[in-house]
Amino acid sequence: MTDKVTVGNVEITAVLDMVPPSREPSMMFPTTNAADWAAHQDALENGQLQLYYGVFVLKSQGKLILVDTGLGPGPHADRGNVTGNLYENLRPVLAPPDNTQNTNVSPSDEIDIVVHTHLHGDHVGWNLRYQGGMPAPTFRRARYLVPKLDWDHFTSPDVLESAPYVKLQVMPLRRLRKMDLIEGEYNITDEVSTFPTPGHTPGHQSILIKSQGQTAIIAGDVLHNKAQVQEPSWCAGVDTDKDQSTKSREALLERAERDDAIVAAGHFAPADHLGKVVTREGRRYWQGI
Repeated sequence: MTDKVTVGNVEITAVLDMVPPSREPSMMFPTTNAADWAAHQDALENGQLQLYYGVFVLKSQGKLILVDTGLGPGPHADRGNVTGNLYENLRPVLAPPDNTQNTNVSPSDEIDIVVHTHLHGDHVGWNLRYQGGMPAPTFRRARYLVPKLDWDHFTSPDVLESAPYVKLQVMPLRRLRKMDLIEGEYNITDEVSTFPTPGHTPGHQSILIKSQGQTAIIAGDVLHNKAQVQEPSWCAGVDTDKDQSTKSREALLERAERDDAIVAAGHFAPADHLGKVVTREGRRYWQGI
């Protein structure tokens, strides 16, 4: 399942990895209750919060850039034994334009750069594959760009103990010499760069696309649900710094509206993976495109 948009010369395609079981909204947003969600039923599915695990492929200046790598092949018992399908779902996206049904395309050979918005398990799961206990990059041609502040945070002994996926899907990249630590505003191409949006994690970064006078932003986990466009103070329970998370979200929403930017949100429903932030009657809303 894909959605595609062109921003100037840059092509952005949303690709779904998996759909985990739905949950009560307060499980994700612990400061909210049923009354808070009464005005946001359009952001729920049958009264439940349904996250989607999606990533984005950018085509810019001859480079194929993958933003995040989903939860991984699975099955993942802690997510309801769901299995990721990112690798297979990438095949038609990466096939030649005149042959999108080509299932022989190997994503491993096509991706030039993997850039992570942050280092949570549902964003790094396809980084590496294991055979005989030995790791190998899933995208063997790619450089993996990792936010330095997240690396410092998640590889610290007290955090690493509770994040085994970092040991399996992130740390081997350094030993394999496939990883670059980046911070601040980092240019990936002349059209694609990162910018800091901390709070969800210490080093969380979003992706800015500027080309031919048009703008797009890949939000990462600054946004988990479109209700947060109206309620930017609603923070995910796993946000490491909720005050900073709120500030980053408010700044991103303001920037998106000011610049008439297309926003890409991987946890939104496929119909809303790509949209814009608009104001009506004094309130901001998510408008799918």
